[in-house]
Amino acid sequence: MPDPQKVLLLLSGGMDSTTLLWWMRAEGIPEIHTVAVDYGQRHAIELACSAALSRLAGARSHRCLKLDLQQIGGSPLTDAGLSVPHAARNQQVQTVVPYRNMLFVTLAAALAETQGIPTIYISPVRDDYAAYRDCRQEFYDALEGALRLGATRQTDLHIHTPFVDKWKTEVVRIGLDLNVPYDQTHTCYEGTRPACGRCDACTERIAAFRANGVRDALAYETEIDWTAG
Repeated sequence: MPDPQKVLLLLSGGMDSTTLLWWMRAEGIPEIHTVAVDYGQRHAIELACSAALSRLAGARSHRCLKLDLQQIGGSPLTDAGLSVPHAARNQQVQTVVPYRNMLFVTLAAALAETQGIPTIYISPVRDDYAAYRDCRQEFYDALEGALRLGATRQTDLHIHTPFVDKWKTEVVRIGLDLNVPYDQTHTCYEGTRPACGRCDACTERIAAFRANGVRDALAYETEIDWTAG
């Protein structure tokens, strides 16, 4: 039987999902389980970050599920032959991994069913709407209905997206208040440490910290002006 005390968080190891984990702790959710997905991503370093952050937050369990999206390709995140575009080129849509969030949540739902977990959390944010169509609330509403219909038995599976209407600037503000260890997260699409500072993921992260008047704890390859408006 599903246990309403249990929840499952898709924890990539990035800024948004890590903030959500700390927010869930602050909300007093009693039993948090985390899951990451190894989909052949260029930035696989995030998987180690996810596992470490899950332990640090005191999650009840952590798993890493495998899903080979390199065989499909089409995105520089899964095809080493494609270059990650710099944010200045305004080509973020090229980084889309087709149906990635749908596949992730479906995998998480399958795991949740076997573990008696009725609730899944994921951390899409408002900044992502333009390039990533699977970050909209209507997508998750539709997916929740489809997963309920496709479950092994009648279920009231819920997908929660607490940050879906928040900008990354707001997410970072929440995280700073909760002392999220941002130095242990990973965002860069290139998968490098120091972070490249040029890809869309890096520039959005930098902008969010800058807007909060705070210097990011991560190191970057490029010189960052943290005082810019």
